[in-house]
Parts: sequence; C-alpha cells; structure tokens
Amino acid sequence: MRLRLTSLALLLAGCGTSDSGGADAGTDGRGAMGDGGGSNLIDAPAGSNRIASTLTSSCATLQGRAIVNHNGNLGIAFTEDASPYTFLGSVQFELPAGFTGAIPNPESWDGSSPRKVVAMTTPSYQLHGNHCWLNGALPSGGSVVITEYRPTDGVVKATFTALPLRSCTGASVCTISGSIETTGEGVFE
Repeated sequence: MRLRLTSLALLLAGCGTSDSGGADAGTDGRGAMGDGGGSNLIDAPAGSNRIASTLTSSCATLQGRAIVNHNGNLGIAFTEDASPYTFLGSVQFELPAGFTGAIPNPESWDGSSPRKVVAMTTPSYQLHGNHCWLNGALPSGGSVVITEYRPTDGVVKATFTALPLRSCTGASVCTISGSIETTGEGVFE
C-alpha cells in the first residue's frame, strides 16, 4: 500500500488560505462549512459536503479541521484550526470501491486480490495499519466496519471499536475508536 505522505504534506501546505469569497482553498467551491464552535460535527446545508468524526486514538487527534482527499486511497487529515495548521493525525482507507463490511485485522492479502487496508498516521508521521502486523505478532480484538465507501467521491462511513493498528516501522500499537462519516472531498473548518 502506498500511503502518500508527500502528497499529504503538499495537500496540507496548499490548504492554509481562504479566498475572498470565504471558500477554503481546495474545496469544490461550495465554501467553508464550519460551525465555528469547535464541535466534531460540521454544519452544512442540505446536499453539501461535510464530515463528522468522533474518532479517538491513543496516538493522534482525529478531530478538528479536516482535509478529505482521494489520491489512490481515501485519506482524512486533521490539523489545528489556525495557521500554521499543524498536522494532528490522519486516517486512510484502501478498499475496493463500494466495499462494505468488516475489514480484517490483520489484513490477509494474497498478492493479487484487492487490498483491504485501514491505517492511521501520527503527528510525527509514523504509519500504523492493519497491514503492518509482521513477524508473527497478532492484534487482540477490535474491529472496523464500513457501511459506505465511495473513494473517488470522498465518501466513507466507518465505525471503529478499539481497533489496534501496528506501526509499520516499529513495535508500537495505536488504537482507534469512534466513527467517521464524510460526504465529499474538501477542506472542512
């Protein structure tokens, strides 16, 4: 799985300004939909893009200002609300379009079928994922269930229940709980 941290860094760098009309750079022109109240639910007019996250993690903050982007996989990056928009963490999905159901942990990939990967990145850019359980280490418990996934539209609905994800470069484990729902790509204050 190629999670594109370079693309994420470029995306984050390009999303720090607003145009004179109030729409955030990188959106589809529908404008910012933040409620300004610091909640994890973004107020949006009917039919508009939005994001709602109740995700918590032992390793990253997966709430706040969000950037939803599809670039080979669907990623949701979270940053601080104000400049310099410090990176807080992200969650990524690499699944077949239209996938619903439970994602296996650890991933069991045969080398030719579509991948079923869920991953997160910490503020120090350490990648953790269900595809990183190597050398006989196995997760204990936890789950993630996808009820809607349309990556090219920026849409995911997922519920995490104490899902352990292993570091791809070390032995640390991060756990994610809560839910996330996105309805399109963009930057959401």
